[in-house]
Amino acid sequence: MSLTKEQRQELIDVLDRTGQHRKEGVAQKAIPEKMYEYTKLVDREEQIITVDECAVPFRIVITKAKDRAAGCPLLFNMHGGGFIFKQDSDDDLFCARLAAELHAIVVDIDYASSLDDPYPAAFDQCYGIIKKFIAEARELGADPNKTATLGHSAGGCLVMSIALRANETRDFTLGMQVMDYAANDNYFPLVTPGNERSRAFSLLYTDGDEELLKDPHVSAIYATDEMLKNMPRTLIINAAKCPFCEMNEELGMRMVKMGNEVTMKRFTESRHGFTIRFVDEWDEAQTLIVDQLRTL
Repeated sequence: MSLTKEQRQELIDVLDRTGQHRKEGVAQKAIPEKMYEYTKLVDREEQIITVDECAVPFRIVITKAKDRAAGCPLLFNMHGGGFIFKQDSDDDLFCARLAAELHAIVVDIDYASSLDDPYPAAFDQCYGIIKKFIAEARELGADPNKTATLGHSAGGCLVMSIALRANETRDFTLGMQVMDYAANDNYFPLVTPGNERSRAFSLLYTDGDEELLKDPHVSAIYATDEMLKNMPRTLIINAAKCPFCEMNEELGMRMVKMGNEVTMKRFTESRHGFTIRFVDEWDEAQTLIVDQLRTL
């Protein structure tokens, strides 16, 4: 059963009422000058596109290192924002850094907002564009064997969901995945007191379908051990002050037990969103991501 117009508005009102910290963070944010320097080393192109998996058009931003060579890495970034908010300039700067330091092509996916198109729209868009670009990698001048997905918060959920689906379909193989304070359990806000904002994000994502929130492609914490076999090499970045921290570490250890190579780091002085928002230990986290991707 879908959300009624009234139920949807109530959830949106919750997000408006509880979003003061987000507004304050945007107002107080100071972007380091070095991040702007990376933009001088890349070319950037925007496209509006559709994929076979989803008829809803969406925007992608392709960032290419000016000094890239044939056979360069091909990376895919998925922003955070509770499946509600769209990509912003912080991701542009992060992608410029990735492209510049790794001499790579980065496809930043500005997937559908669940306010307009709930699950599976965003998932289908991300999966479809990754499948398309990996199939065309050599035409782009990239190496289809040097690929990685990166996702932050809601985007981290999409990263893991995509790996699970790719394991099922064998449509493509990823060299690596990076989950950054990933929202890998979107059911827990419904049963844990004090998570009103997260609950609103979750219910809007699945259009009010509570049982769907337990689907492994929506909340990877519910994946079976069998589903967790043969995952791409994985980097998990957690923030100690993030509600997803311990559950992501639990998921990472389950992946290890199923024979996967997993690197995890908990940033003890950081909050949810820190890597992309240039707060707390952001530079250390971004540097770790770049260093890991150098091994593709």
